[in-house]
Amino acid sequence: MRRIGGHVSMAGSLLNAVTKTLAIGGNCMQIFAGSPRLWSRKPFPDDQVKGFLEETSKNDISPTVIHALYLVNLASTNKDILEKSISSLIMDMQNGARIHSAGVIVHIGSHLGAGFDAVKDQVVLVIKQILENTKDCDLVLENDAGQNGKIGSIEEISFLIKTIRNPRLKICLDTAHLFESGVDIKDTKSVDNLSKQMIDLDLDDKLVCIHLNDSVSALDSHRDMHANIGEGEIGLEGLSNLINHPTFKNLPLILEVPGEKRDGCDEINIAKVKSLVD
Repeated sequence: MRRIGGHVSMAGSLLNAVTKTLAIGGNCMQIFAGSPRLWSRKPFPDDQVKGFLEETSKNDISPTVIHALYLVNLASTNKDILEKSISSLIMDMQNGARIHSAGVIVHIGSHLGAGFDAVKDQVVLVIKQILENTKDCDLVLENDAGQNGKIGSIEEISFLIKTIRNPRLKICLDTAHLFESGVDIKDTKSVDNLSKQMIDLDLDDKLVCIHLNDSVSALDSHRDMHANIGEGEIGLEGLSNLINHPTFKNLPLILEVPGEKRDGCDEINIAKVKSLVD
C-alpha cells in the first residue's frame, strides 16, 4: 500500500497528530515539533511519546517526519541566528529519534545574494556539527523553488551530501518547488530527465519522501506557493507523472496543501492522491 499522508497539527499533544491523520485517511504524516515560527523547542513528554508510538503502530501509520521551523538558516552570517538554527535542529532530531521519525526535513536557508560558493563551507561544517551531536534520526534536505538567494537546488544538495558523506544525510523532493524552479513535471520526458539526474548524482537512494503539492505559481516562476491537489499549475496528470515514475513510485507522499477549507491537508486532497496511484 502506498504511503500517503499530510502535514498535520500536534497542537496540544502528539496524539492529536495521530487523530488528525486517521481523520483524513492518511497512513503517514509530517509534524512540526513545536511552533514553526518560534525558536523555542523542548523534549516531547514521555507519556505522549509512549502513546504516540503505541497508536502509530496499532494504526499502521508510518513514516512520521518532522519539519524543521522556518526560521532556520544554516548559511546565516548572524551568529545568534546560526546558533539558534543549530540548537533547534538538534532538539528536533532528538525528538525525532524518540518517536522513531524517518527524519527532520529542513530548508537549508539563504546566502542572501552572496552565492552558494561563499557559504558552502559554513553549511558543510554546520551540518556536520548537527549530525555529530545527534543519533538515530536522519537530517533531510529539501529542494527549493529557485528563489533568489535560497539554497536547495538539486546540484547544491548533491554537493552537500557528497562532501559530508554521512549516511544520515538525505533528501526530500517537493513537487511544487521542482515546478517553480523550472522542472516541468507535467512533461514525461522532463520527469525522465529528473530521474536520470537523481541517479547520476547518486541521490536516488537518498530519497526519504515526496512533498506532494500543486503550485499556484507558474513553471519557472521562482515563487513558492502551494495549491490543493489538481487545482494548480501542475494538475493531476503532472503529479501522476512523477509519483508513478519507477524512480519515485515507492516513496511516501506527504501533502502540504492549504485544504479545501484552508485549514490544512484534508480527506479530499488525500482521496485525490489515492486515485492517482497506479
